[in-house]
Amino acid sequence: MCCICSLYFTLGIQSLQTIFGCDMLDHNTPGRMIYNESFNGHSGDQVYFSINDKAFETLYRWIPFVNKQLAMVVSDIYQPICLSGLHEMLKIHRNNVMRKVKPRVRLLQKALPDTGGVRVTCLATGFYPRHINLTLLRDGQPVAEQQISGGELLPNGDGSYQMRKSLEVSTEELQHHQYTCTAQHLSLDNKIDIPLGEEEDDEDDDEF
Repeated sequence: MCCICSLYFTLGIQSLQTIFGCDMLDHNTPGRMIYNESFNGHSGDQVYFSINDKAFETLYRWIPFVNKQLAMVVSDIYQPICLSGLHEMLKIHRNNVMRKVKPRVRLLQKALPDTGGVRVTCLATGFYPRHINLTLLRDGQPVAEQQISGGELLPNGDGSYQMRKSLEVSTEELQHHQYTCTAQHLSLDNKIDIPLGEEEDDEDDDEF
């Protein structure tokens, strides 16, 4: 552990940073405790603690005494404090945290003068919470991930999220295949399917 290694650094100012966090599952059931540490900017141990099993998942093997003592500290001190704070935050921000906002889904195309091809982009934006299943289909079948660029989850300025997945195709491929953007999200009763040419929104998207 970095806290042990720091005993050998006796010159200058040293920095040991430690973060504890906790998960809360459905029905207010406690989840894992999460522990990360960093010494002088270098990542150290990353530990997950199971409350039910009172056991650690860690990169390093600790001596049994340290393991037992730290388990007592985590389960008896850190976990109650963390869960209590999480409960209070949820009370204050419940309406914001628990809200569900539907995504706006579009399938866009943009000509690529350099290659003579077309970029097809499946875009979902404005949704909350953050998890979404966004898939670009060709003739009803998912396009292979290695052919797709993008896919990162990005924040919007209003607290919602966006995701886009793009595929470059030739004009011949565009004419002979049917492309569809499909999205599944907690705010939706059914998935959204948007074929190319039937976007919900006709706004211009110059960035594509």
